[in-house]
Amino acid sequence: MKKAFARTLALVMTMAMVLTGCGSSGSDKSNPGTSASGSASTSGAAETDWPKETVTMVVPYSAGGDTDTYCRQMCKLLGEKLGVNFVVVNTTGGSGVVASTSVMTAKNDGYTALFHHTGVMMTQEAAESNEFSFQDDFEVVGTIARDDTYALICRADDTRFSNLEEMIAWAKANPGQLRFSVTYYGATHAVAAAMEKTMGIEMNQIDVGSSTADRLTAFMADQCDVLVVNYMNIADYVENGDFVVMGICSDERLPGLEDVPTLKEQGYDVVQPKLYEVRMPKGTDQAIVDKLSAAMAEIAEDPSFQKTLSTYYAQAYYRNGADTISGDTELVNELKDFFAES
Repeated sequence: MKKAFARTLALVMTMAMVLTGCGSSGSDKSNPGTSASGSASTSGAAETDWPKETVTMVVPYSAGGDTDTYCRQMCKLLGEKLGVNFVVVNTTGGSGVVASTSVMTAKNDGYTALFHHTGVMMTQEAAESNEFSFQDDFEVVGTIARDDTYALICRADDTRFSNLEEMIAWAKANPGQLRFSVTYYGATHAVAAAMEKTMGIEMNQIDVGSSTADRLTAFMADQCDVLVVNYMNIADYVENGDFVVMGICSDERLPGLEDVPTLKEQGYDVVQPKLYEVRMPKGTDQAIVDKLSAAMAEIAEDPSFQKTLSTYYAQAYYRNGADTISGDTELVNELKDFFAES
């Protein structure tokens, strides 16, 4: 299956290169990463007059979801700090591969970047499902935010179960019938594998689309029974009584969501943080990479940015490029072991 999936992704990547017309050119949660000197790397900041024009930040998902929302908040402040517009371009398709490829093959002049999250990138990296590497084929700028709110939900009108233990009991009594919305080689795929392993159940994993909007639409249309999604995308539905949160995929309860139990405290080690990172085409001037990373470090300390993220139950979380690579490598190794076991 992996080879077939890789061939499909290779085709998507080729199409992306034609469509974009871009030529290729020569972790500790409580202690966000810093450079070896203990602060953001700023050595290249005085060595470049970048940026002189609009910078395009490519997001692999449609507007309105968590990745798009956090990117737009960052870009607003980047524009104010660096004096040019940072424009968000939503490029969907191929579980993020189309967007990633369009940036990877773009001109490496500092005016195109990718805003993506580890839930997909590092899962794909661990599964080796792509023809490229998020670690080796980009310049890694850094990390800006973290969201631990992946929530496992069911519909309130589902008469079969209304909490986690009832869901597990039903799934065990009906093996292979619990319909779970999954995007293969993405964060939901990793969550599904962890649920099946720790809960002792077998689910019917259905790919209904990679965007939050597609997955929510399918969920509300009864095309799947349970869903994992960032809490910011379902808060209104939960408050209105339409959805029931059965658990959060976090190590511990979250500020603002203290009443919502984690899956881990209920006895199931299903944890799925999403860290939001910026990458540029390989070969981008290191001075540009350093300057952008230093600006991200300042934004992570900006009270307005921190306050905005807290309204979505997320947090500002800065790591420079080197620490981002180190943290991602550790995550990939853990996921490789997990996929090997499953």
